[in-house]
Amino acid sequence: MTGLLLISTSLIALLGATLLVLARLEPQHRHIGEWGWSHICLAAGLALGVALAPADTQSLHYRLQATVATAVIIASLALQLAGAAHYARRPWSWRLLLPVFGLLLAAILGLALAQQRLGVIAGALILAGGAWLAGAWLWRMGEAGERFVAACFFASGLVHLSGPLLDPLARSVLTHVFGTYVQGVLAMALILLSVRRAHQETERVNARLRQLYEQSMQGLVVLRDGRAVYANPAALAMFGFDGVDQVGAIAPLIAAADADAVQARYTALLQRRRGHAAWEGERCRRDGSALYLRGSSSYIEWEGGPALLELMLDDTERQRATEALRRQALHDELTDLPNRHAALARLAELTRPGGPGFALLSADLDRFQLVNESLGHEVGDALLQAIARRLREALPPEALLARLGEDQFLLLQPGIDDDAAAQLAGQLLLALLTAPFAVGHRALYVHLSVGIARFPAHGRDGAALLRAADMAMHQAKQLPGAAAVIFQPAMAASAGSLLEIEQALAVAIERGEFQLDYQPKFASGSRRLAGFEALVRWQRPGQGRVSPADFIPAAERTGQIVTLGALILREAAGRLRAWQQQGLAVLPVAVNVSPLQFEDAGFADWLLALVREHGLAPASIEVEITETAAMTHMDRVLPQLARLREAGVGVAFDDFGTGQSSLTLLRRLPITTLKLDRSMVDPLPEPSAGAIVRAACVLAEALGLTVVAEGVETELQATEVERLGCTHLQGWLLGRPLGADAAGALLSAPSSGH
Repeated sequence: MTGLLLISTSLIALLGATLLVLARLEPQHRHIGEWGWSHICLAAGLALGVALAPADTQSLHYRLQATVATAVIIASLALQLAGAAHYARRPWSWRLLLPVFGLLLAAILGLALAQQRLGVIAGALILAGGAWLAGAWLWRMGEAGERFVAACFFASGLVHLSGPLLDPLARSVLTHVFGTYVQGVLAMALILLSVRRAHQETERVNARLRQLYEQSMQGLVVLRDGRAVYANPAALAMFGFDGVDQVGAIAPLIAAADADAVQARYTALLQRRRGHAAWEGERCRRDGSALYLRGSSSYIEWEGGPALLELMLDDTERQRATEALRRQALHDELTDLPNRHAALARLAELTRPGGPGFALLSADLDRFQLVNESLGHEVGDALLQAIARRLREALPPEALLARLGEDQFLLLQPGIDDDAAAQLAGQLLLALLTAPFAVGHRALYVHLSVGIARFPAHGRDGAALLRAADMAMHQAKQLPGAAAVIFQPAMAASAGSLLEIEQALAVAIERGEFQLDYQPKFASGSRRLAGFEALVRWQRPGQGRVSPADFIPAAERTGQIVTLGALILREAAGRLRAWQQQGLAVLPVAVNVSPLQFEDAGFADWLLALVREHGLAPASIEVEITETAAMTHMDRVLPQLARLREAGVGVAFDDFGTGQSSLTLLRRLPITTLKLDRSMVDPLPEPSAGAIVRAACVLAEALGLTVVAEGVETELQATEVERLGCTHLQGWLLGRPLGADAAGALLSAPSSGH
């Protein structure tokens, strides 16, 4: 009997061990291990409690061994239920259920102490109930395999109940023989069920993975010995194949420029047999078209041998977009020439220390704006495109032609080391544009103004060279027709001086660094004081007096002449008021007014308000406007001069004889005074010069105008202009420009005529 029981328990333990081995192969399936340990514990419990139990049931040895056997069997029950719960995906908590199994153990032991048969019956009932509960859980899953195992659990429960029914101590041979077969079948069923579950899980995971990489937009390719042994649909689509068998060797799919790098990367990964390497580059599709990929290469084992896994993303569109943006950033959209950014980048490369000499030519189209205004911007754009095409086709390949702006081009001409070669390059550039351009139905002639700078003679970096070429180009624009001018250092000094004055003007106006001198005017014949001309002077702190010939043009270029002109008029009005308050006779003070001041339609009203504010008579102020300003701004100047003249303000026509004014213009202008330029007075008393002055005086007399002769420096000149009919004299012979105090003193002198 004992031998049979030991064989039975050993078989159960062996099946449990088989489950434990399977559990090590599938550690993610907890139920396999729990069922394995359940069989081990059941075998141990049966061996201790039945097969190896002492004959003396009343001895302490028996009681202790029976207690251990019972505990082990209860553990077997707990593990059996835990495995069934985990297999059926039911909740299970050892922390909550261990006390329950402890109470069951205590109940069995307590009954056994009272009467051994009661303990055996209680144990059989608990084991049967546990087996049936496990069977119920699996039965509800509905699958044939699970229901077969559930039936085995139900049969196991019947075996447990048959024990006390056939033998008071559950030692019946029939029970143990039948139990051995049931447990064996159950164990085998559990093994098969666990294997099937593991296989199903593996298949499910594989299906998910297959779905992921089959439907992934990322290409996956497995390479072995330079050939593709697997490729997912995304990779096949990237390269234009229908199946991996069409791919074969991958060498033809790699761009020639990347072939060596790819081979080196593959060799390194296969030698290390680990790691991965990121890469990107151009590849070729099946039809030969290019695509750009970003990817990663990793070492893997594939079907028992070394291989490489390639993960790839098609980055072609982004690369094209990036290239398009890069091209847009470095190319002019209209002419498809490199733009300013590209030219500056190339300049930075060419101006590295020790680099060879080259010439930089800055070329600007003359009067291009006239084309846009008269023929339209479409014609202007077409003309620029035609110029770009002609120059690009004619220039040598090593030259870089770029478009900097609206009508400005830049040419970098390598291999030029002296001014003669640079000048020749400029002349050749001009010659390329001699022939007309056919734009639409028109033949358009264009002229360039070209400024030339050489590296390293005229600048050691791109910015300095570009400035030098631009300065030379602006000098070329001062010459008639097409011209090419080489940069000279004096140009930089002149440009720097102009910029410095322009920058200092605003500060000077704010600080009040300007003052007025007053040059007296005298009546012909009597030589009595008849008025003043206010002349602005700039006394720069630490630098002395700045010539008006320098700062007046700068003020007009920058628009600051408006603020400066207002300051001069206020100063002149304030000085007249001061003289008036001193009781001095207020003689007219003439102030030069820039045409830019007349841009403000309210200038005349502002000036009249200024005169009233200072309590002056309108006739005490005389505005002087040049002949050129009157002619070029007639529509704005004429109405405001009429407004001033009507209010009593004197209007002088300055620098008469230097422009191209007509008799009709003199008749239309509401002027009171004609000022003869000193260029008409200097030649006197030459007869021809006298004839011109006399004609001007006759004309002025006919129009009712006073005539002021400027620049009278000799008595001979003064006598002659008086004889010819000039009504007033102005010049150093009679009076140089005076400060405000000196001019006031002149007014108070007895000979002043007041």
